[in-house]
Amino acid sequence: MARAGWDGAVDFSSGQAGGEWVLTDVSLVVKKSDLDPDTVTARLGLEPTAVRPPGQDRWGPPGEIDGQWRLQCDERTARKLSEQLDEILPLVERCAPQLREMMAEGFEICLAVHGFADNDSRAFFSSTVVSRIASLGVPLVLKPNLNAR
Repeated sequence: MARAGWDGAVDFSSGQAGGEWVLTDVSLVVKKSDLDPDTVTARLGLEPTAVRPPGQDRWGPPGEIDGQWRLQCDERTARKLSEQLDEILPLVERCAPQLREMMAEGFEICLAVHGFADNDSRAFFSSTVVSRIASLGVPLVLKPNLNAR
């Protein structure tokens, strides 16, 4: 039962009043040490926005050697986080069974949300969006960037 006054939104913040995350992007990320991007594309029926073959990446975190397939929605497509989620979620929902199969085969898969935040910034997710993400069976990873913009 919902508590009185609850508006159906999930607020990922420190509890202080503040603005929303800015320069956000939402991505479906698929990783594996022997990842073949063409195979992932064929299995999911989606064209990636970026791929990285397995091996050392001079721009990536030290020690990161997994190949990566990414479907990203950023501010060039939609400015608001809620709009980015509205773009990505239908695509991910369509291939959720394949994603669960791939996770069982050892693929690391997540729905990643990036954005710039400060100490009192917030990222809002409606209860409907949270329910949709939960039904995917894919982890949600929030990655606030606290560096000065």
